[in-house]
Amino acid sequence: MNYVGVDIGGKNIKMGIVDDFGRVLSSMSYKTEQERGYDAVLLEIISNIGVLCEQAGIYTDDISGIGIGVPGICNSRAGLVMSCSTLNWKGVELAGDVTNLTGKPCKVCNDANCAALGEQRFGSGRNYKNLVYITLGTGIGSGIILDGKLFEGLGCAGAEAGHMGISVDGEKCACGNRGCWETFASAKAFVRQTREAVRKNPDGILAEVCKDGISGKSAFIAARKGDKVAASLIERYIDYVTYGLIGLTNILHPQAFIIGGGIANEGAALTLPVKKKLNEYIDNNGFYPYVDVVSAKLGESAEFMGAAALVM
Repeated sequence: MNYVGVDIGGKNIKMGIVDDFGRVLSSMSYKTEQERGYDAVLLEIISNIGVLCEQAGIYTDDISGIGIGVPGICNSRAGLVMSCSTLNWKGVELAGDVTNLTGKPCKVCNDANCAALGEQRFGSGRNYKNLVYITLGTGIGSGIILDGKLFEGLGCAGAEAGHMGISVDGEKCACGNRGCWETFASAKAFVRQTREAVRKNPDGILAEVCKDGISGKSAFIAARKGDKVAASLIERYIDYVTYGLIGLTNILHPQAFIIGGGIANEGAALTLPVKKKLNEYIDNNGFYPYVDVVSAKLGESAEFMGAAALVM
């Protein structure tokens, strides 16, 4: 069977047709332009389903369902986008509208939850029935899979690990609270930490690497060139990432954490020290089971592939 997966982002919409085996038959990406309003965005998605089918060499009748990931609070059971400040949507009956226009069953869900489902079904989490997906980006997104099923919490408002409080007096978060995990361990936070390190060490290798701009990769590049400041910066950042995973492990003890986002492209340079620190902390004389930490595999396709999996 074939399914359409849609990832609606603030800047871009990614769509694809995915079969039961995780093969992407066709895909596309285009600007969201959310200022056009809900109806225009919706109708373009519907139109592009036809384009994807044509590219894949199938008919629209061959589509069994449509799944959509949205960067906001979704009630997946009711098919509602409760609140999405990125798109300026509130109380939108997205699933029902799509079904009315296409005649196909539709489900909607938070985009990080979709990514977790995508990785568990088709990516790095295929060997695990219990996992937590963490994406290190502007904030920290997360999705939880328990016994092979997506866990969303009361009102589908759970699984927001980035907003775990880890410091009472921490920096103010975009959510309005202080000391959230993402203010320490997101890619945005790491860029800020890198910028501060450059300010304090303006003549080192790190500063040279960052002269044309700072990204989440800058410190890793400098560390590979032998910069001790960068190495120390990375070690501290790994502590921040691990600290959040320790809290999640104490509550859920999953089989694995799947790490996504741009920083996850560093691969073993990130995941191996995080895995080592995490398992040393939770070891308890060998009583507790080992937890794996691996990089996400699907990249920018995770959200739309997971969205497709919602209706499989």
